[in-house]
Amino acid sequence: MITEQIKDVRKFMSKLLVDSYFDDFLVNDVTITTYNTFKIDGHINKDFYTEDELLALPDEHLSYWSKLRPFCYSVIKGKKTPLKFKLIFALDRSRIEKLLETTDTSITAADVNELFLNLKFENGILSYVTGCSLKIFTMDKSLEKAFDQDIADFISSI
Repeated sequence: MITEQIKDVRKFMSKLLVDSYFDDFLVNDVTITTYNTFKIDGHINKDFYTEDELLALPDEHLSYWSKLRPFCYSVIKGKKTPLKFKLIFALDRSRIEKLLETTDTSITAADVNELFLNLKFENGILSYVTGCSLKIFTMDKSLEKAFDQDIADFISSI
């Protein structure tokens, strides 16, 4: 787990809300506080879809940021910055598997619940925290370290 502050908030927010830079992240939870507090649970409600529509959906239990980004942008855009927001992203299964392929670890994709990227904006400060949730107990921190480095590289490339 790492915690870092984002230095160039304006550039980061453009990548987050305008560009497709974060679109392949899954969304666990969003809370945006402006004139109201808007909350989004990123878990897909499968009862909403027909059987045919379900077959066309990705095999994930969370929505992709690309689907929720326009709504979040519409809530945040304007002359005033939000009072605060929190976004909890997760890697999809294919990205978890790719990360595991490049990591020297005994942890398998089946052992991983989620790999999280938490973004928080409050009092003009934007920061991120990474997190690793496993289904097993292990002292092996190689996946966590690899994920931390992957996210640090991703953020620094903005």
